[in-house]
Amino acid sequence: MTGGQIAALIFALVLLVPGGCFLYVGIRLMSDSHMRVAAEQMLTVGIVILTLIAFLFWGAFRKRRQPPGTRDALA
Repeated sequence: MTGGQIAALIFALVLLVPGGCFLYVGIRLMSDSHMRVAAEQMLTVGIVILTLIAFLFWGAFRKRRQPPGTRDALA
C-alpha cells in the first residue's frame, strides 16, 4: 500500500463521522415542517461527503497496474 492510499484511507475514515451525522440529523429534521429546508441542505451535504468517502475508499483499495514491460515476481 502506498502512502497516498494510506492517506486516502485515513481521510475516508475521518470523514465518516461528519457525513453520517449530517445524514442522520437531516433525516430526523425532515419530519419538522419548519426545518424542511435546513434538512434538505443537510441531506445534500451528507450525501456529498459520503460520495467523497466512497471515492477515497476506492482510491485506497484499488489495484495499481503494472508498468508495461515489467513482470510479476511470482510468474
